[in-house]
Amino acid sequence: MGIRNVLRIGHPALRRHAEEVPDDRFGGQRLQELIDDLFDTKLACSGAGLAAPQIDEPWRVLVVGMDHNPRYPDTPPLPELVLINPVIKSIGKELIAAWEGCLSVPGLRGEVQRWRHIHL
Repeated sequence: MGIRNVLRIGHPALRRHAEEVPDDRFGGQRLQELIDDLFDTKLACSGAGLAAPQIDEPWRVLVVGMDHNPRYPDTPPLPELVLINPVIKSIGKELIAAWEGCLSVPGLRGEVQRWRHIHL
């Protein structure tokens, strides 16, 4: 399928709770096509990451990673990674702040606080 349309802020699909990918979908063509589309779309939009709900897919799947990125010129390369049904837990209480953007909120950035250390 390739490059998909990224939903914009205000679209109702972005407010839905994403569903876990069922066990019987692992290794299947539909899941692989979704992952490929996420990477293709992220790259075409110069994104650092993209989640399935952002392209109107209801599953808990996201991709991250980039080489040099014009949207983040001072950020070092980040290896590509696929996360399926991720569960993130903080390790400790220390937070860090960074300016982040979102492909679903084009043209805006915000300072976001995140846990310094996590268990994924």
